[in-house]
Amino acid sequence: MLFKLFRVIQGRGWPSDSSFLLANAQIVDYPIVYCNESFCKISGFTRAEVMQKSCRCAFMVGELTDKETIKRIDEILENHYQDQFEILLYKKNSKFKPLSN
Repeated sequence: MLFKLFRVIQGRGWPSDSSFLLANAQIVDYPIVYCNESFCKISGFTRAEVMQKSCRCAFMVGELTDKETIKRIDEILENHYQDQFEILLYKKNSKFKPLSN
């Protein structure tokens, strides 16, 4: 199933340097089931560190991440609708200390 989805994504003509995550919307808190190599390069996290974490990416939220955008993400996921936004997330090796949950 995941392989089929990945082939569909590749077939869309997205640039190979596009960074993305895939999450399972049928499980509570939408765990990440795949992240591509570009995401790992950009974020500094390995696949093993990302897999099964919530797609909310709380592990990448830091002191300058907009709190209203975080609330908006929660609302989007709860209500199952689409939206588009920008959010400041922190790399693994960031000099800013992420907020603790």
